This record gives sequence, C-alpha cells and structure tokens, in this order.
Amino acid sequence: MVASPPASETPARLPRQRIGPVIRQLRLQHGLSLSELAERTDISISYLSRLEKGLSVPAFTLLSRLAAVLDTNIGFFVGMEHEAQTVDEQLAAALTHTTLPAAVWPELFSLSLDARKALLAFLAGQDGAGTGAAPS
Repeated sequence: MVASPPASETPARLPRQRIGPVIRQLRLQHGLSLSELAERTDISISYLSRLEKGLSVPAFTLLSRLAAVLDTNIGFFVGMEHEAQTVDEQLAAALTHTTLPAAVWPELFSLSLDARKALLAFLAGQDGAGTGAAPS
C-alpha cells in the first residue's frame, strides 16, 4: 500500500529549511561568525541563528543587507527558494510511490537541499519502480 501524507503535511505545509541554510553556508564561506554577521546586518545573534535554522523568514530589507554583506544579491536567494520548492514538490510526488510511512516525511523534508536532491535522485534511480527499498 502506498503511503500518502495527511493534508496537513503536504509539501506546502511541511517545515522547510530553504534560505536559512543558504545564509549559513555563505556566512561560513566568508569566514564570518554568527556574531560578526549579526553585527554587520544589525540583528541579534539569536535572530540570525533562527534564520539559519529555517525557523524565521527574513524581511526583504534584512535579506538585502544579508546579500550585501555576503557578496550576493537577493536574486540568488529567490533562485535558491525556487529550486528548493521545485525539489520539494518532486520529492513529495516520488515519496507517494514508496513504502515509507508518511509519518517520516516531515523529517525527510527537513534535510538540507543537497540531501533532498540526493534522496530524489536515489528514488528516481530505483529501477523505475521508485520503491526506495534497499536492494536485498
């Protein structure tokens, strides 16, 4: 029997970590600590931490300041958000063809974007069956 998530756990309602992990990755690439980036963007360390964990979504003005400090532009963040949304929609569709219990789906969607892409590629490569089952 193929599992389907409850309506409250469809891709649009599952917890996401989209822009936050990208902010963290860029911060680390620039060799900045949480406190340094927080100071440069005039926000608290705790709020920046919440952003990086995907628990908060930055306002446009903050996103603009973050982009400036991290040597990128808002379009980069928008592109990453779009890519993550597309991957999540494809992953949700692929998961409906697996025997994975719907109760574990939220945890799968909380993985990093790279991990979700790898999972999607794995599921797509399962002999066309998309079962996600390990070979015996």
